[in-house]
Amino acid sequence: LNFQTVSEQPLPPALKDQVKPQSTATDSLHDLLSAAGSANFAVYVVLAQNRNGKSFGLPNRASVPLVPTLPAPAKVQAEPVPDGVRISWAEAWPPQTGMPLNPQYAYRILRRLEGSNDYVMVAQISAGNEAKVVIDNGMEWEKNYQYWIRPVTLWHENDSHKGEVEGDDSPIVTVFAHDSFPPAVPSAVQAVYSAMPQHSFIDITWSPNTEPDLAGYNVYRRVENQPAVKINSELVKTPRFADSAIQPGARYIYSVSAVDLRGNESGKSPETSELVPKE
Repeated sequence: LNFQTVSEQPLPPALKDQVKPQSTATDSLHDLLSAAGSANFAVYVVLAQNRNGKSFGLPNRASVPLVPTLPAPAKVQAEPVPDGVRISWAEAWPPQTGMPLNPQYAYRILRRLEGSNDYVMVAQISAGNEAKVVIDNGMEWEKNYQYWIRPVTLWHENDSHKGEVEGDDSPIVTVFAHDSFPPAVPSAVQAVYSAMPQHSFIDITWSPNTEPDLAGYNVYRRVENQPAVKINSELVKTPRFADSAIQPGARYIYSVSAVDLRGNESGKSPETSELVPKE
């Protein structure tokens, strides 16, 4: 291998037990890719020399895959939606093909609670030259979160020799995951009069809602030309309610709403009615 000098840095003298700060050097990947031709890796060594130019021992080698990374995504946004937090961004650079090491490009969407250093990966999706959207439904409502996006290049030379190179993170965006989204309006509401010995009632049923944060239902009743009044004292937990406060010969009109765990209430369902027979 023919090595070229990337950087020369002085090595201050130190006693054996003293620990000096680590040194760093930067090499231009753009220049390497332009000059590498068909090479797949750049190999680096750090050689320590004394004043007379003599080196100390054989240096370790570090191989770096010659693949570019995507630039940090632009226009990153995060906002609450009914299913969670919606993260969107714009891609500014389309992935290239036909390069050594068969690179594939992806974005990692990362999340952490505001004020925490611990983060989790929400999703990893393949990159493309278009706007991207991810819905994070693994968060918890009523908390402040920070989101950012990290591009990554996945490379492989063969099945056993592969790896990844991470790019620069996007700017961090902060969002308060506030749930202001009510459940869906209940549907298929029906009312049927039932008469039993010493007891009669109108049985109201409807199709159950499927939201995971559903707390229950409210049942509303009105008579003709009168406003609707809620007739349940507590949230109804199942999609059925028996109204026994009825009078013979009266027609009652019913509607139902759904309520989630944070008190968001849906609109009222389409109305249904039932006539109580005269005695």
